[in-house]
Parts: sequence; C-alpha cells; structure tokens
Amino acid sequence: MKGTIIVSVVLFIAVVAASVFYFTGLGSAQKDMTKPLTFLPEETLLIAAFKNEETTDNIFKDYEVFDALLGFNQKQQMDELKQQLLRSPLLQEYLSGTDVYVSFHQVKKSVELLFTIPAVEPLRQDAVGNLLAQLSDAYQVTSLDTLGQSIFALRTDSNDVTLYAAYHADIFFVTPSLPILEKVLNKRHPKLSRQQISFFLENTNRNVPLSFYFAHQQIDSLSKQFQRNRLGDFMQQFLRLGGQSAWNINYKQDALMLTGESELSKTEQSYIALFADQHKTTQRLYQYFPANTALYLEYSVSDLRRYRQDLEKYLTRKPNQKRIQDQLENMRSSRPKVMSGLEDAVGSEFAVVELNNGNYLGFLSLRDSTAWDILLPELSESVGDGVYRFKYEHLLYAYYGDAFQTFQRPYFTVVNNVLVFANQSATLSNYIKQWQNSDLLVGTLGFKNYERMQGDEANVTFFLHTKNASRMLANNLITPFARNFRNTKDYGYQDFYSWSVQLMGNGGNFISSIYGIYKSSTALGSSPEWTYAFNNRLITRPYVFEHSDTSQFILAQEQDHTIHAIHPTGKKMWSTVFSGRVIGDMIQLSDRSIVLVTDRHRLYRFDSDGNGLPGFSIGLPEEPTGTPVVFTIDRREIILVPLSDRLAAYDMEGNTLSNWKSTSVSGRLLPGIFLSKDKIVVGSTSGKIYYFNSDGQIAEEIAAPGDAVFRNSLGHISNPNAEDVFVTTDTAGRYYRYSSGRSVSSTSISGLSKNHSAYFAHLSTSDAPEMIVLDANKLSIYQTIDSISERYTQGFTKDIYSTPLLFPVSRSTDRLGISIPSNNLIYVFSEIGRIMDGFPVEGLPLFYYGRINYNSENYLLSTKRDHKLYAFKH
Repeated sequence: MKGTIIVSVVLFIAVVAASVFYFTGLGSAQKDMTKPLTFLPEETLLIAAFKNEETTDNIFKDYEVFDALLGFNQKQQMDELKQQLLRSPLLQEYLSGTDVYVSFHQVKKSVELLFTIPAVEPLRQDAVGNLLAQLSDAYQVTSLDTLGQSIFALRTDSNDVTLYAAYHADIFFVTPSLPILEKVLNKRHPKLSRQQISFFLENTNRNVPLSFYFAHQQIDSLSKQFQRNRLGDFMQQFLRLGGQSAWNINYKQDALMLTGESELSKTEQSYIALFADQHKTTQRLYQYFPANTALYLEYSVSDLRRYRQDLEKYLTRKPNQKRIQDQLENMRSSRPKVMSGLEDAVGSEFAVVELNNGNYLGFLSLRDSTAWDILLPELSESVGDGVYRFKYEHLLYAYYGDAFQTFQRPYFTVVNNVLVFANQSATLSNYIKQWQNSDLLVGTLGFKNYERMQGDEANVTFFLHTKNASRMLANNLITPFARNFRNTKDYGYQDFYSWSVQLMGNGGNFISSIYGIYKSSTALGSSPEWTYAFNNRLITRPYVFEHSDTSQFILAQEQDHTIHAIHPTGKKMWSTVFSGRVIGDMIQLSDRSIVLVTDRHRLYRFDSDGNGLPGFSIGLPEEPTGTPVVFTIDRREIILVPLSDRLAAYDMEGNTLSNWKSTSVSGRLLPGIFLSKDKIVVGSTSGKIYYFNSDGQIAEEIAAPGDAVFRNSLGHISNPNAEDVFVTTDTAGRYYRYSSGRSVSSTSISGLSKNHSAYFAHLSTSDAPEMIVLDANKLSIYQTIDSISERYTQGFTKDIYSTPLLFPVSRSTDRLGISIPSNNLIYVFSEIGRIMDGFPVEGLPLFYYGRINYNSENYLLSTKRDHKLYAFKH
C-alpha cells in the first residue's frame, strides 16, 4: 500500500504555488477572466491564478515555504526572468491591471509550465517581435512560424533554458516547452470545457493572493508521472474520482495552507466519493497511531447506516467482487446473529497506517465492546497474550471497503475500545509494546506542529510525516523528483514536518484542504543566534545572572565539572573546574557573587569573574542535599546549607557560625528552606515542620497525624497579618497545611499516584505560590491561597522530566518550563497555563528561557547531543 503518489500530487500543487509567487505584482484590474482559460488544453494538470497587486510581493516576502519547494537556485532564475521580462517598463502599459495564470502540463516524462497573460491594451502583431527584442540585452530573440502563428524563442547565455512566446488573441503565452505552445495555438486540440472554467472562476476568492484549479481526472496522469513503482491501495482510492477542485491560499509564515471546494462527478467507481454525503465528525483514532507512522488515512462517517448502504452498491459495481459478496451472503444466512452482532459492535471511525518499515496497521472503533467480547469466540481464534486472528477472510473489507482491502485475515487486539490489526503478528506485537510505552505519533514534534495548524474534524484525512516517510519517498518517486527530495542544499522538502489532505463531506461534494507544515528558519529552535561548544554534556541548566551594571552573563556546568561563563553574545568569558557536580541551584546575591554547593562536600562563593571570595571554597561535613539559601537574621547575613537531616550555617566569610546548634530533624529534610517572621522553617520526610531560632535550636515542631510518607517540596504562603502557612503533599496524594500554633489540616487530591512530584512557585501575581504537580505524563497546576484547587492540567504522551524549570519573569514571578526526555521535547508555559507560541521545541531537558541581557529579547538556551549550547531568539 503506497501513499507516495498522494504526496507527489500535494507536492506538485505546492511547487506550482511557489512558481506562481515569483511572477506576482504586475497589476490588479480584472478583465475577461474566462477568455485566457479557453486556450488551455483539456489535459492541463493544474492552473493557478494570482492577484497582481503590489502588496502581494510584500505578503510573500521572505516566504521560505516557496523557496524550499521551488529550489533556491531555481528561485533566483525565476526572479531574473520576472525582472528582465515581465517587469520590463516596455511591457507595463500592456500588462498593468491584468490577471496572470500559470498552468502545468505533462510533456513526455517531465512537467512544464505555461504563463498565460492577457494584455489590457492590444498590440499590433507586427510590433510584438520588436518589443520582445528590446526587453533585455540578456536574451537572444529569434522568430519561428508554427501553424501560421509567429512564435518567438528567447534564449540567454546564463542558462540552457529557451522560452517560447506567442501573442494570440491579445494574450501572451510563455513557456519553456514548444509542444505546449503548439497545443494552445491549435484550434483542433481539445481545450478546457466551459463548465470547468466556470467552476474555477466561481470558486476563486479575489480577496486572496493565490488560487488554484485542479481537475481530478489528472490524478491518474500524475500518478504515472511521479510514481516509480506500481500504485498501491492508498492511491487506488483516489483514482477514477471525477470532478474538480478550486483552492485559495491562506498565508502563514511556517505553512502552506490551501482550502476550497471539491466538486465531484462520475462517482460510481470512486471509493473516496462515498464520504461526500457524510457530515464532518471529530476524528480520534490518530491518538493511537505509533510514533514510527510514515503516513495514514483516517476515515469517519456521521451516518454509518447510509455509509454501509452506499458501500454495498459500490462493491457490487466493482469487478472481481463476486466471491467476496457470496461469502458475505453465506455468512449472513448461516450465522445471522453473528453478523448482526458484528454490525452492532463496530463503529464509524477507521484508519490505515503505513509504518516507516513498510508494514501496515489498521484501526477500527468499537461501538459496543461487550457485544464484541461475546462475538470473539465465533469470529476469531486466540493466539495468546490478548492477540487474536479472524477466522474468516475479507470481513473488514466487506464492512468498510477499500480502506481495509489489504487486510484479508489479520491478527488483532483491542486497546481502549479500538480494534488494532495487522497482517503479521510481529507487527501487532511491536505495536502493543509501543502503546504500553506511550511511543505514539501524537508525541512527536512533527505531529504537534501539524495539530497547531489543522483541526481534527473531517471525513477523510491523509497525513504524511516527512521524516518517517523520507526513505519511502526517496525509493518510490521517479529519479528526478527523488533526487530533489534528497537534495537538502538546493531544496527544502525535508524541512517540512508533514503534509496532509483533509476532506469534509458537503452534500455530495467536499470541502477540501491541503497543509504543508514547514520548519521555518524564523521558527523557534531553527536558526540559532549563536552556539557555544562544550567538551561534554551539560549537567546543570544554563543560569542567567548579573555580571556588571551593563551586562548579564550565562553560567552552566558540564560533565567534567567545568563551569563556563558565557557572554550574551555567545563568547567565552571564563571557565573553571569545580570540585564536584552542582547540587540544587546556583544562586546570586545582591553583591553579584554566586553561591553554590557540590556533591564533593564543597561550598563555593565567587564573584562574576570567577574569582573565589575570601574564605571560600570550604568543606562541608557531608554531601549537601539541595540549594543553599542566604537569610538576614539578627542583622547579619548567613548561608544555610541543607544536609541530610540538619542545616549547616556559615557567615559570609566562610566561617562556621559558632552559636549554631545544627540540630537534627526526624527523617530527612524536604526541599525548601524558608524564613518566617524571625524563624527558619524546614520540613522532613516524617511529616513534621520545624521552626528554628537564630541559634539553630528547635523553637517549635508540628507533626502531621498518622504515619504518612513525605518526600515532596515544602511550599511557603506568606501572610503579613497572621502566621505563615506551609504546604506539601504525601505519597498518598494528600495535601497538608501547617501553621504555627495550629493543628495540621489535610485534603485528599484525587488521581495522584504515589510517585507524583510536587513543587511550589509563584507563576502568577497571586499572593500564594502555585503548586506544580508532575505525575507520570501529566502536569497539573493548583492554586493554594485558601484551599487547594486545580487551575489547569496538561497531558502528554510520555513521562515528564522529574524536575520542572523555573525562569524569572519579574522579582516575584516565574515562568514554568518542562521537558519530555524520551522524545526530546521541551515546553514553556504562559501564566494562564497555555503552551507558549513556538513550543514544543526539540532539545535536551536542561534549558533556559527568558532574557539573557538587561534589555534583550527572550531567548531559548538549549542543548542537543552535540554538546553545544544553542541560543534561539524568540
């Protein structure tokens, strides 16, 4: 089952769009739009029309999508042609205010274009040659005579292309193919019908810069033109589809988006036409497709009964179907309850997936899983581990048609009321593992960018994941097209995340759309402002601190324990090897000195030039467990370092505080050290909260009731008019509130697993911090000011990295970042919980987002496996 030709048709249309763009900007008035189209041969593959306004060039200025499709060298050549010929001042009085049509035509084993440009002011035939000869010194103009019509050949020394031009019926025709021009001028050669022309013009939106017309019967020609191997089942569904489509472009910097109407005719032998009388429905099966999906066709129907009736008529008309029809009738008569039960059990959504290794999976929704379970013994035989095989051939094909033609007697399993099947048991076994590991298409960057652009309501959706399908495309496209696809220097085909076609039933016709999602160089994560090379992978995230009154700087530690200081321009400032890996976070003090601790029992304090301050570094009695803090107590600054069950205290010169008792707590310290009024507050894994005085002695101890286990961070809700509140969760998913002199209160939060992680940060302007909960593949944000309540939640296909990242937005608020290590995607969220524009981006879990200098724009600082830090402006 090959979907390559569908991609070829889509890419072909896309290339036409790119070609047309480079010839815009010649005028705007509409004359007789019908007349120029009457000269086009009936076998014309595609027509594009564009508005000739000066603003069109500005709309598409630096539109990388067209450059990628057309080819960077070809784009330059077409720019020259436009400037030297069509933008020539000699032609302005004749072409200003006209419409230009670009059509594509098959010539032997290639496709050539034809420009059709009606003149607004007629020229004398004997003046055309002289006019063309004066256009540019770069062209050699010679005259030919064909069919009694003068044709001019324009050739330049800079390339091997000869352009042929004719002026006929007050219209200029220009093409690099003489046979096309001869067909245009030959009155006996069949031309486009009036009905086709009328449909195109009626569905052309004059308020958009670019429109297309495509005759469906040309799908057959295109399939032969681009496909190296035989057509597969995917393409067979689109063949013999009569009618035509007209699309208008919707401009977006990082996508090619075409939407319009598709009128159908001669639908009796077309499988896809069965969906034209359905209404669009929400498609959900794509959520089950594996991550190595190369392409898929997903179908959904609003009226299953009508679809089955239409399908039965369609199959009756198909040749070589008698054996299958007889088998179905025999089963209906011999096993009526089984067949009626099957009809009741299966649903209205189905899909076929081609994997990157060429294997296929089928998906079918179940309406009644109980009815399906009852049918299992009659319909199938178990092969173990929840996998079955149909006893009878062609059942799926009989009920759903060509979509399932390749599955004669497949193996299957059931996942969440979805029947999943394959022709090989190994293919199905691999899928089951992928499903269990959440290794799904919806978790890939290519699909997430697609989801941002295109909705999930349709009747038929074709989707191609460019990266997963790259080998398939290269092997099945004809050599010239395959060569261009692989050529990343001159073309940008592989910079498209995906291609898709969507069809929505519209009273016997379709509303149709084509989307090409492009990785633009302006997209976040595409083109770095600078890179900085490390020798090893990073083991801390990048930090941005103040360096001086005029500049900030970046600090990051790599695996050999070297800390690098990097200027906001990406230049190295200094680097120093530290003793051990940084534990917790680096912090900066008001004097711009940096304080950190390492796993080699060291406490460091150094200035912004990397020089250790007097008294530092110093040894710690044991390995620290988290970020150090600096508090002002009794009018002096002290550094507190969390150890396993106690706090170590030092002055700003690195001396141990002589009066500090360093009292141990019950259990281990939880992350988080706070100053509440004049007390130092910490929590422990035993469920207790401790208030220490300035000498390190326990002034108060509050215990949670019961024997719950605690391991998550402690949060602090400051209250200037009452006692502060401290909050955390236990492994059972209960939320606790502690306050001095009061009993502990707790509330159960439903749905939290024992492995959830809870953190606290000010993500909004609320007086209380939000609680950030990471639980497997789910992110939840709760407000905590009075009682716990969920603000928003976000699910992912893969587990989230265990620690969220917080990036300062102001002195009192942070922005949240998370990462998904298994698919190398990173996310940043806005204050209201939305994923920020441009995300997700591919990158490793340790990253930074925000300003990197006092007045800079926001940057994403991230790494890949090449040990480089990338700075992307956003």
